[in-house]
Amino acid sequence: MSIIKVSDFFAEAENKILVNNVSFETNEGKITGIVGESGSGKSVTCMGLTKLLPKNILIKGTVIYKKSDGKQVQLFNCSEKEMRLLRGKEISYIFQEPMTALNPVYTCGWQVYEAISTHFNFDKVELKSKVLKLFEEVKLPDIDRIYNSFPHQISGGQRQRVMIAMAIANNPKLLIADEPTTALDASVQKSIIDLLVKLVKDRNMSMIFISHDLNCLKSVADEIIVMYRGKIVEKGCSKQIFNNPSHPYTKALMQTRPDYKNAGFVLPTISDLLLENSDGTFIEKKFEKYKREKNKIGEKILEVNDITKVYSKKLLLSKQPKSSIVLNGISFSANKNSTIGIVGESGCGKSTLAKILTNLEKSSSGNFKDYTGKKIKIQMVFQDPYSSLNPNITAGNAIAEPIIFHNLSSRKDAKNKALKLLELTGLSTDFYNKYPHQMSGGQRQRVCIARALSTEPSILILDEAVSALDVSVQSQILNLLKDLQLKLDLTYLFISHDLNVVGYMANEIIILKNGKIEEQGNTHEIINNPKTEYAKFLINCIYN
Repeated sequence: MSIIKVSDFFAEAENKILVNNVSFETNEGKITGIVGESGSGKSVTCMGLTKLLPKNILIKGTVIYKKSDGKQVQLFNCSEKEMRLLRGKEISYIFQEPMTALNPVYTCGWQVYEAISTHFNFDKVELKSKVLKLFEEVKLPDIDRIYNSFPHQISGGQRQRVMIAMAIANNPKLLIADEPTTALDASVQKSIIDLLVKLVKDRNMSMIFISHDLNCLKSVADEIIVMYRGKIVEKGCSKQIFNNPSHPYTKALMQTRPDYKNAGFVLPTISDLLLENSDGTFIEKKFEKYKREKNKIGEKILEVNDITKVYSKKLLLSKQPKSSIVLNGISFSANKNSTIGIVGESGCGKSTLAKILTNLEKSSSGNFKDYTGKKIKIQMVFQDPYSSLNPNITAGNAIAEPIIFHNLSSRKDAKNKALKLLELTGLSTDFYNKYPHQMSGGQRQRVCIARALSTEPSILILDEAVSALDVSVQSQILNLLKDLQLKLDLTYLFISHDLNVVGYMANEIIILKNGKIEEQGNTHEIINNPKTEYAKFLINCIYN
């Protein structure tokens, strides 16, 4: 029997239809996966079920929910007071980014404590005991420390587990997980997914799991719903969707995923595989898989020697500072036109290494040697293009600013260079006067790449530069990066938690663990024949 039944759900804002007559149901004890690109209506639908959307969004339809007492209720007929009794108790959410979902000024323990005390009257001792038991259930280490820690003091995976503990604190019947693993490392992602599936079974809950990655739902969902531009284009049991997808859009989503096996080929995008007619129907296009021109790896341009980074922190009432080794003896070299993939779990030192190479931080010891014969230029492209760009500065000015700052040309020439860089990164010159909020995620990332190229660097450090993007947009950006490397003889240091992406992009892989290089070598050899147990573990998380 269904725990929630959605009929003809419709959402509209400023005369724009966001979700158009969506109908589905989730059965008791089952997991429904909802997949689609950004803007397909996944989050709008799920936040609309419990009326969490902004007031300017008009919603219509019928949502029948079966409460824990067996009574059915039409959620859209409930008052705000009635909805508050259901939210967090009967229906709970796990949001995509725990750092923004958690309150930075309260400890993790207090926030879960509050979630329980809102609905139940327990004494303080009993409440704390319940919170600690929840932390144990979601497999958090050192639960007393995390209880008293603020969100910024724990890792991304630990923050997500705190969010899960908060969501299950009141034993809800329905759990809605909105992209809960997108920004997490492969191993952490797998452990979170395994944990959610286990909780659903152990607690006899139901779950709606939202993702833009169809592959992520393979081992999770009993039923999968595929959404495109506010409509459901296909739904069915997981096995049917993966083994025999019927809709052209579902097939296209499966084919745009990067993988080391197609490393030498141009990745297809949704538009390469589909043609959408004016009536909303689709025509499948033939995409001939073709190899891209192979770039010739050149001479050595950078050598990193024994980089170590130690953070020291003075403790209250202690004479000796507490030291923490973040990087320990990192050495490697980079050649012109090559791509080095740097992978590892959160806290392994990937981003710290990037900051040291760009002089945003100083190493405690070690050095890096420049073989270009002139001062090497290294630029960085960050994970989140929206927070990387100033919301008050147009794309053109964001690209021109580094050129002017470094006195590379006059203001007039800087504008012309910015216009050329926009075209080089696949954007029209109209984007020069556009602000970040007027662009899509993929367009914003293209602007960030254009800005990084404005000083004509030899090396680009890409720090999780595609992890926040949909798979189809991801394909566009990866193709762009490959094309730019060929045109500009660029060297990439490609930092990512996604071995699929690294396998597609990199000639060589460096695997970091606890600040040390665990394994490094040719990409194909490491993926097919890893030597260390940790490398085997990371690869199994992706390919098994």
